Amino acid sequence: MNVHYFFKKKKYLILVDVSLKFQIELEKDKVTKNPKSIMPAAFVSFKTRWGAAVCAQTQQTRNPTIWLTEWAPEPRDIYWDNMAIPYVSLSIRRLVIGVAFFFLTFFFMIPIAFVQSLANIEGIEKAAPFLKSIIEM
Repeated sequence: MNVHYFFKKKKYLILVDVSLKFQIELEKDKVTKNPKSIMPAAFVSFKTRWGAAVCAQTQQTRNPTIWLTEWAPEPRDIYWDNMAIPYVSLSIRRLVIGVAFFFLTFFFMIPIAFVQSLANIEGIEKAAPFLKSIIEM
């Protein structure tokens, strides 16, 4: 092996190492300074299934609603961009969806009930007598 090649390779590895360290520091700064990157959730891994089962079934604080533990989904089933959505925003979204669902259901029930009342031919003849000649054809 050529000594010159070895020193070139070593210099390249040192440059890559410095570059990676710089990128890691930039990422740390970005995460610590951005308020959206702080989230009230964590993934914890255990060495044994027994340790994970004990943690998942144990109450962690005196108030059981402060720190909730549950089994994590598979990593490939998680949409990681949604992890940064604040809890307040999620609550507001749930409220908006609930209200929209109620109004859509309520306003669709009235026309559907009216159409269902006309579903039989006698109902149509009573509601719209001018269609009697068309119905009897």
